[in-house]
Amino acid sequence: MRLIAVSDIHGRKGNLFDIIEKHIDEANYFLCLGDCNSGDDFDEANIYFGNKLHLITVCGNTDFRSTEPAVREFTLAGKRIMLCHGHTFKVKLTYITLAHEAKNRNVDIAFFGHTHEPHISIENGVYLINPGSVANGSYGIIDINDNEIKCELARI
Repeated sequence: MRLIAVSDIHGRKGNLFDIIEKHIDEANYFLCLGDCNSGDDFDEANIYFGNKLHLITVCGNTDFRSTEPAVREFTLAGKRIMLCHGHTFKVKLTYITLAHEAKNRNVDIAFFGHTHEPHISIENGVYLINPGSVANGSYGIIDINDNEIKCELARI
């Protein structure tokens, strides 16, 4: 299963379209970790790509009109996944709070944004993944196969 993680689009729809177009035929899901102008950044993408764009999203600290939750949890390919923007876990100061919360929620992978800095680590047995900022041209590619997780950071 291939996941493409994006965050902090901040109106840079051209960058977003470049990422989607590159991966639309191979990605099972696109994960958006917030700051997408309350979903407006995906309006044209949803129209253009239609039902090929499988999107799961949470709201960020600048998504004032969003009806998406701040945190979302689900299971894909046998792995428990948590999405958040990260601001409620104060990720600009430390990843410790997010790592503890993810462990307490029994997730395997915690995705977050907010810092605009790409990051991959394993804390307390939990993958912490920040794809960086689409506005700055960065995103994440995550493959989950046969109980194995492979993560890489990419640029457009």
